[in-house]
Amino acid sequence: MRGIELGKVAAQAELLRVKRIVRRTGTQVAAFVVAGLFGLFALAFLHVLGWEALARPDAVGPIWASVIILAVDLVIALIGLMLGRGKVADPIEIEARITRDRSLTEMRNAFALTALTAALTGPIGRRAGMALVGLIRRSVRRR
Repeated sequence: MRGIELGKVAAQAELLRVKRIVRRTGTQVAAFVVAGLFGLFALAFLHVLGWEALARPDAVGPIWASVIILAVDLVIALIGLMLGRGKVADPIEIEARITRDRSLTEMRNAFALTALTAALTGPIGRRAGMALVGLIRRSVRRR
């Protein structure tokens, strides 16, 4: 019965681990969507504002205004990509994985011990045990 209990613990730990992974991934996706939308709106406004400010004849002109805005966009995009790449597992997920692995190992050991016990106490094991007891009795009587 211990093996079945360990299997249940391993299944619960795996379920908790998968739930945490799904939760973390969902949070990341939501953050990417919100950041993307607001970034798009802000960039659209900044493009118009920046281009108008830089394209004036007393500033850098329309071509250099476009180059400057493009460079700023690329820097912001790289920063957003670096922030969105966080794939660190939280402590609960790590603990659930450790619990699952330990429970599975103990379950395998318990089933192996059960199989060994069944082999020793089964018909062949009883016959071998009786033969061993007989050998011990004979060796004790001779002395």
